[in-house]
Amino acid sequence: MPAAEASLRSRAWILGLVVMANWSGLRPLSKSHAHALVFLANSLAPIYEDTGLETRVIKHEHGPFYPDAQWDLDRLVGQGLLQVSGVTLSDTGGRWWMDGSYEVSASGKAAFNECRNLPLLRRSYRFLLELTNAFASLQQDARNRAALVDAIYATPNRANRTALVFEEAEENFSSLTAVAFDELAGPDIVLTPKERLQLYFGYLEDNAKKAGSHAS
Repeated sequence: MPAAEASLRSRAWILGLVVMANWSGLRPLSKSHAHALVFLANSLAPIYEDTGLETRVIKHEHGPFYPDAQWDLDRLVGQGLLQVSGVTLSDTGGRWWMDGSYEVSASGKAAFNECRNLPLLRRSYRFLLELTNAFASLQQDARNRAALVDAIYATPNRANRTALVFEEAEENFSSLTAVAFDELAGPDIVLTPKERLQLYFGYLEDNAKKAGSHAS
């Protein structure tokens, strides 16, 4: 894909994730949840025979962070397509961390409506909508931990600030786990992508509860 087209697709995806998260009740959408959604969209896209924006993530203790996605969020704010609120700065172990929350503007809604009818989003629209709905349906604590307990992110013996790569199908433990639910459904039942996604988010919620009980 040409660089210019990839850049436009990336911004359309990021805008779409914020819009659909707002639709789902995450209004505004926190920065940490935005990056969690980007990560989950990247790792689970193969379930819908789609392709994410990136096939790797740098592991951080607080959860996934994509510099390119943050650049897109900042550009969308600068273009007036998103509004940012609750901006704060904090020191996280000697590194400054800016937090904030995002909500689509009227012009952002108009831009999104144009994008969803173009190849930029047409193919991915249903996937991103069902992903954000599943994410929003989680309890608050499970949403906060969802990316941390994901099958890729929770890979054993991987230190923080190392790259988790899932470029090859056999490395994408998130999609592999979601597809594995087919075996539990039985030989006479073919799960839809949405059903696989919902079962995977149930798996994330269960793991988040376990992680929460261990932390308390």
